[in-house]
Amino acid sequence: MRKISILVIAIIFNLTTNSYAQNSNIEYGIKAGANHSKFTPDFEVDGRDVLQYQRKVGFYLGGFLNVAISEKLQFQPELLFALQGTGVLIEDIELNVWGESPTLADFESNINESTLAVPLVFRYFFTELFFMDGGPQLGIIINRNEKIKKVAFEQPGEPDEMEFDYDNFDLGLTVGIGYKLSEDLIINGRFFFGLIERDNNIKSSVFNLGLEYKL
Repeated sequence: MRKISILVIAIIFNLTTNSYAQNSNIEYGIKAGANHSKFTPDFEVDGRDVLQYQRKVGFYLGGFLNVAISEKLQFQPELLFALQGTGVLIEDIELNVWGESPTLADFESNINESTLAVPLVFRYFFTELFFMDGGPQLGIIINRNEKIKKVAFEQPGEPDEMEFDYDNFDLGLTVGIGYKLSEDLIINGRFFFGLIERDNNIKSSVFNLGLEYKL
């Protein structure tokens, strides 16, 4: 699946480049910023959140092509590397120790995902400086690991980092707004929400904010 997804990304960018190679309205640049991500939904039992996903801070960086379709409408495919994921909190785990009263403890960890993201967005300018954009976004999770922050009980030699099998393809929609700070510099904020379930029950939820610079 990973090889197929990478091939799809390569075909998209190849077709885009070839289609507009002779078009003077095509521009390109770099972009980078921070993201705030988590998984959804929380896991509930009898109406109570047993496992809660919490937002964590990450970053993204990459490049883009920008094609002017009309005076106000643009198409912008991007290729980004993003470090995102989620915090995990399990509260009130009941511990039963022989000869002692039951006690409650918590478990906390961070799941980090290294992702290749391909937003394919259309950008519409309401004014000369202000715009909205949105479109589908593909993602390939190239690595995932879980770092334990707090554990209810410890065992000698237990590792504090875990790696495990995972679904490595993601698909969703991204929507956002932006503002031209200058002719070449743009500030852009977006929200991505996953449309497909990964690992049987989770979806991605990511806010990001960053800068674009046209080269």
